[in-house]
Amino acid sequence: MRSVLVESARARTAEKRGGGRPVAELTEEDVSIDEPEIDLLALDEALGRLEERDPRLARLVEMRFFAGLSHQQCADALEQSLRTVERNWNVARVWLRGQLAED
Repeated sequence: MRSVLVESARARTAEKRGGGRPVAELTEEDVSIDEPEIDLLALDEALGRLEERDPRLARLVEMRFFAGLSHQQCADALEQSLRTVERNWNVARVWLRGQLAED
């Protein structure tokens, strides 16, 4: 899933001036202001750096962010306690947030 989303983001940024697609008018209802904009390419790079430092944390981020698994589902898949997964998720989020802020 990570690869699919990252490749999709790369394709969108590679298309110059919309890639010949028709222009669509957007209304305020069409634009979601509740969800923050995520730079998937920057996230992928940061996740690669995390994977070099701690592959276990990188795997957890992939499971949570890209696969949408819950903490309990990750704990089951990784054969870890729920508390360990929650603690590792917090560590990974803080580390990634710091990396993305630097970029």
